[in-house]
Amino acid sequence: MLRNTDSNNGPGGRRMSKILHSFTLHDHVSELLRKKSRKGYMSDNVSTAIEWYYTSPVWTKERDDDGEYTGKLVRANKGVVIAPYERKKYQEIIGTLNKQIDALEAEKKALKNHRFKFWKKMPQ
Repeated sequence: MLRNTDSNNGPGGRRMSKILHSFTLHDHVSELLRKKSRKGYMSDNVSTAIEWYYTSPVWTKERDDDGEYTGKLVRANKGVVIAPYERKKYQEIIGTLNKQIDALEAEKKALKNHRFKFWKKMPQ
């Protein structure tokens, strides 16, 4: 619920948004927030965490074309946040593709073994 205040500053002295955001935290995150936050600072701590996540740099090892570590650190990204229902869909697609890969590898192995037998039987 929005409060109509003149200062509109949060507990940390930061200017708070006039837009109300509502979301549900996982139980373990909610408990952590309750334990680690001072009274009145929970919203500010969540805002700080979200800001840090989207603005802080991530560093990773630079790799050359062969995948070897070059000795340098470079900026990386945090990836894309995927909703659970999308994640499940992609996991199913990946599972199907992995099964196809396994089937093709088995077929390749069978053909390779058969080819070896075929060449062995050829008259010389």
